[in-house]
Amino acid sequence: MLETISDCMRKAYDLNWITARDGNISVRFPGRDHFWCTPSGIRKTELAPSLFKKISITGEVLPYTDVSAGLKPTGELPMHLALQQNLPTDEERVVVHLHPTYITAAMHRGIELDSLVDSFPELSRYTSVGPNVDSFLPLTEELAKGCCSKLGLQSNGAVKHDIVGMKGHGCVAVDTTPWRTFEHIERLEHICKIVLVSGML
Repeated sequence: MLETISDCMRKAYDLNWITARDGNISVRFPGRDHFWCTPSGIRKTELAPSLFKKISITGEVLPYTDVSAGLKPTGELPMHLALQQNLPTDEERVVVHLHPTYITAAMHRGIELDSLVDSFPELSRYTSVGPNVDSFLPLTEELAKGCCSKLGLQSNGAVKHDIVGMKGHGCVAVDTTPWRTFEHIERLEHICKIVLVSGML
């Protein structure tokens, strides 16, 4: 799984959805009291399973590998922790935060991403888009709370939506595998590109 996540981050870089040191991912397996997340400041094109950070559901950094020992977890740990603390089923949870160009540009133009399903119903066939998250400083508890609120996070860990945009800061998506989560971002990015290229808002 961690190798697959590394592949996803390299793909995101190839698509110009992040610069080399941007973006972060976490994964939690069912029945585990910890999850893995990407480290801070590592070039995502060089990401490898041995570099991941192991985090308890209380937020404590746990020993994992000698290679990752000197690294810090992603600065967006508050967001990942909030979304990983409770799992509603016996399935994995993958949380992906990237900065896709057209998703970010659409919000900059004032587009509410959840309104796009009105014109592009195929978007909602596979992906539920939540309301935009207001502008918050990155790496903050306020941003984490905003993302959880707009994703519709419930007390049992269930979420109402698969993806939300964060104004000026990309998006965050949630699902059960890295590539399923990645596809929510890809799908919304494609629709945002169509809307912006068409000039019709």
